[in-house]
Amino acid sequence: MTRKFTNSSYVERRYNTYYAVYYVPKDVRHIIKKAKFYKSTQTSDIKLAEHRAQALVVSWKAKVAAARAKSEDPIINSALELLKELQDENKNKAYLVKEVIDEQASLIRYHAGDGTADTFSSIATGEHRLLSELVSSWESHQKNRGLAKKTIFQMRSDIDLLTKFFSTANYLTTPLIEHWLKLLAKDRPLTASSVTRMIGAGKNFYEYLITVNEVTKADTNPFIVPDEYKRTKSTNKNGLNKVRPYIPLSQDDVVRLYQSSTNDPKLASLIFMGAYTGARIGELCSLKVVDVDLEKETINIKASKTEAGVRVVPIHSKLKPLLASLIELSTDSYVLPELGVDKYGNRSTSLSKKFGRLKKKLEFADRHVFHSIRKTFITALENAGVTENIAADIVGHEKPRITYGLYSGGANQEVKKNAIEKVSYNF
Repeated sequence: MTRKFTNSSYVERRYNTYYAVYYVPKDVRHIIKKAKFYKSTQTSDIKLAEHRAQALVVSWKAKVAAARAKSEDPIINSALELLKELQDENKNKAYLVKEVIDEQASLIRYHAGDGTADTFSSIATGEHRLLSELVSSWESHQKNRGLAKKTIFQMRSDIDLLTKFFSTANYLTTPLIEHWLKLLAKDRPLTASSVTRMIGAGKNFYEYLITVNEVTKADTNPFIVPDEYKRTKSTNKNGLNKVRPYIPLSQDDVVRLYQSSTNDPKLASLIFMGAYTGARIGELCSLKVVDVDLEKETINIKASKTEAGVRVVPIHSKLKPLLASLIELSTDSYVLPELGVDKYGNRSTSLSKKFGRLKKKLEFADRHVFHSIRKTFITALENAGVTENIAADIVGHEKPRITYGLYSGGANQEVKKNAIEKVSYNF
């Protein structure tokens, strides 16, 4: 058989007929199981043969790209490769690629159904982007917005799970999302809390899709917690998924925890500070020496999870000696030094775990956590007759009513100092 190669690297003549030829790269031959693709162009006209060969080669390159990616979904990889070819500046080539897309879509429709074919076409033509390819830009967007690293990390795992099931945004509908949750529930136990978290991550991701024009503002956000997973604070004992909030410790319980932790000075100091400030564990572990003014008797809390949480708290007279000692002994600019940071940048993780082990050893309930000490402190303020507005200023809560909440500049330090001194423990 006579073979004559033309100037085109993809066309060769066998007798009077031209064949399209594409040699498979060596790194994927073991996957495709052949060294080359070839097919008759059914013509002896070189120009027509080259035209037909170009379309065949586009299709073969898409198969190579899918094999090289070793994707769980080679159809999507093929679509992405065709999109790349379609975006080539050569208009004649674009025309050929569209023909290939239509041809492959027809084959996919026949073998895999309308949904798969529609997904293939929408990605290959650029109508929709692959959702999994938008996750990294979503993450960068959230970092730029100032969202906490831990929050982003938690949402990322849920969004990765979502985008493995939904290839493109056109499938993000409430019925399909509920179907997805039901499929997940077959493989893993889903609690009301976990579903609420996953739906929250989905809502956030969908809002981002609006900003990048993948969906329109006119479309209602489809992420809604299904009725069977909705949480309630209802006191009805038969209510589904009742929220079980953290509960306060008694003041005697706080004393018992403190006395049982004295063999760990940092944990004991944390409990003592929480008892007399009502501050969150993250706020206390982030507290720097420069944020404490012993002369003015104030603590400037700058690292809080809410805007209202950024505040100045008076130093309780019983707390002042401990703070003075901690500041004098500090080795790294923090009031509670050398705690280390976790992968989210939090300094509170190690002490939080130690507190958890301590309260378990003392047989406290699961709903007794370090945050319970904050509730103990607020309860003590209430029992001492401190008004809600002043208490809110001390612990960093939004004001409950519009007059003080919107128009007041907040209680002054003298008023807050008098209020905080009403809290006492039998340490």
